Amino acid sequence: MRINIKNISLVASCVLSVSAKTALAQQLEEVIVTANKREQSIQDVSIAMTAFSGAEIADYGWSDVTQIANQAPNVDIKYAWGNSMPIYTIRGVGMNSFQASDTPSVGLFIDEVFQTSLVSMGAQLFDMERVEVLKGPQGALFGRNTNGGAISYLSAKPGQEAEGFVRADYGKFDRLEVEAAYGGPISDTVSARTAIYSIQQGEGYVHDRTSGKDLGEVDINAGRLQLRWQPSDFLDANLKIYGSRDRSQPSVFQHIGFWSKDFAGGVPGANQYCSSFAAGRAPNPSECVDVLGYSDTDGRDYAGDYTNRLDTPINAGAKLKNDSYGATLAMDFNFDSFTLTSITNFQQYDRSQPKESDANPLLFVDLVFNSDVSQQSQELRITSATDGPVSWIAGIILSNDEVSESPPRTIYADDYLGVRASVDYTQDRDSYAAYAQADWRISDEWALSVGGRWIDESIEFEEETAFLFPPDFSYDERLVLVTIPAPAFGVDGKLDSSEPTWRVALDYTPTEEILAYASVSRGYKGGGFNAGLITNPRLALPFDPEQITAYELGVKSQLIDNRVTLNAALFYYDYSGLQAATPQFDPVAQSPLNFLTNLDDAKITGFEAELDWAVSTAFRIQAGLGWLDTENNDPGVNFDGVFGRAPRVLPNAPEYNFNLALTYDIDLSSGARVRFFGDYVWQDDHYKEIVNNLEVDSQYQVNSRITWLSPDSRYSLSLWGKNLTDEVFVHDTLTDPVGSGWGVYVNGMPRTYGVSAKYNFL
Repeated sequence: MRINIKNISLVASCVLSVSAKTALAQQLEEVIVTANKREQSIQDVSIAMTAFSGAEIADYGWSDVTQIANQAPNVDIKYAWGNSMPIYTIRGVGMNSFQASDTPSVGLFIDEVFQTSLVSMGAQLFDMERVEVLKGPQGALFGRNTNGGAISYLSAKPGQEAEGFVRADYGKFDRLEVEAAYGGPISDTVSARTAIYSIQQGEGYVHDRTSGKDLGEVDINAGRLQLRWQPSDFLDANLKIYGSRDRSQPSVFQHIGFWSKDFAGGVPGANQYCSSFAAGRAPNPSECVDVLGYSDTDGRDYAGDYTNRLDTPINAGAKLKNDSYGATLAMDFNFDSFTLTSITNFQQYDRSQPKESDANPLLFVDLVFNSDVSQQSQELRITSATDGPVSWIAGIILSNDEVSESPPRTIYADDYLGVRASVDYTQDRDSYAAYAQADWRISDEWALSVGGRWIDESIEFEEETAFLFPPDFSYDERLVLVTIPAPAFGVDGKLDSSEPTWRVALDYTPTEEILAYASVSRGYKGGGFNAGLITNPRLALPFDPEQITAYELGVKSQLIDNRVTLNAALFYYDYSGLQAATPQFDPVAQSPLNFLTNLDDAKITGFEAELDWAVSTAFRIQAGLGWLDTENNDPGVNFDGVFGRAPRVLPNAPEYNFNLALTYDIDLSSGARVRFFGDYVWQDDHYKEIVNNLEVDSQYQVNSRITWLSPDSRYSLSLWGKNLTDEVFVHDTLTDPVGSGWGVYVNGMPRTYGVSAKYNFL
């Protein structure tokens, strides 16, 4: 079909023109962000970004951090292992990993504090002021590990006006969500805010045929207390203390087999792969099995035969034991010409997570993670506060984090290899950085921004990998395979690295409503060590840093008296040293094992556009479109797939993605209001893993909410539904077709629905 761009433009112009003449005047509210570490309108920032206010998060009904990807073009967020450790990918840049010692390629910040480990990103999306999604390398102001971008979660702060709310949702699967916050003045100079959050889901949505139970119960509680002291215009200090507790059931997956039954049974000369997979289709369970000859053939996407071994932690009664706590002290000292900001943070996260990861009733590749993560950081920055053509910011940041598996991680392979494995490691990392950025308003129309950062990291790593044997599987009688450091193999367990990152942007503002920009930026993510099942010391050699050079052209515009916001960006990434978990042959296990390593290079080209249109005082449309063309140019033959025909594209990066949200308000004669809200997200075919073994078909979700609001806006009642079409939305895949003929789908929840009540303290 031939598309006539001129006709599309003409139609769009006519629609906008008619809307301008017939709709009641309604301007969009200005969105204030802190992408440049100072408050600015999002339309004045020459960075492609998406922001969500606390009110928008409530409209969407989001309850965890992954859901913001639904309305942010070219953003993918999924949970590794189902319900913990979110994996962030922005514009095709991200890192699939389930190791607590690994840091992401997208920088994650909670109230301006960098999260060094993915395990700390659990129950955070409550009482939010705003969430900002910055796209492209952000190494200048946000620091290390921001090759893909940065996501900032900003909590609602205490103020001098008393206000708050309490919300309760109840829905399918006996799910109860409670969120409450209240804040206000304690004295003329001191204010406080407290917030609590709880999710209790009494019924599971995946049936376990082995135990006869439904799995997927949720038990999460979190809280936050803030004290703010403002004795004068000179000082603004905010102390935040927070914690969370998760005793949910571990999520379980849907089994995939890749081998033919004859091959799994050991028949000489049999074809290894089942015919459906060999033909390029999704494996058919009726003919496809794993290495143990198992297949899940009932055709149900939310049922399986799961391990229920009461003599191990891998059973239907297993619960997570994830606890976190921490504190952040942020202080602003306002001088005449600049502001000095200090941000001090400490946090601790302890994870104990049994994982029935293989969706096979036997002890195949089941695990128990035991992670102990602590981090401390101190940031000092100075921000200019005077009017003039030049504004600037400069700062330093010092941080330390330590990650260990304590007690050791256990891998249960009793029925597969006849042994268990234990992994015991400690990683200690120090990081130092200095950064600066200057923005020069050359004229009314032109501005130049130049920023840079120097990053220095030092890592010390120690590990012991051992096998445990039947019948007792005792740690006292374990066979130690590898100990790191291993001087005989040239592995000293130390890695020092340093690198500059930078960004240069040129802005052009021909009118107050239009900003066009061009930028070049350099991103950097430090190297590290594989903290997994290392059965050969050479596999413990560190992987190197990765770098991205990004080129971007963008435009931000406000049209029709600020009733339409239309932003777009075109970008190209030169991606070198891409860190990825890929199969490498292990001579001890005599099979491929996944280890982080560096790929040769990758290329990414893409486009995205976002529309926010106040059609009238009652009707609002928000939409986003993303396009990505990714290439994995590593010469490794494993990326060609088992049949040599894989497309070698980057994971979690569908070629096209689209999102839409519609809001319609009806004013009632009583003064009350009814709001109709719906949102939609669609993803093109794509892969979830760097080795393109199994393609996920295009998929979508539809959600809606109908809300009644009282005349004084204090009370609201809602009916809501999520995944209304009951789509089986695949969030992730884990596959090993070559070594074990095994894989799993990580499926999102089926259709849910419920009611919500909220009361605002005004």
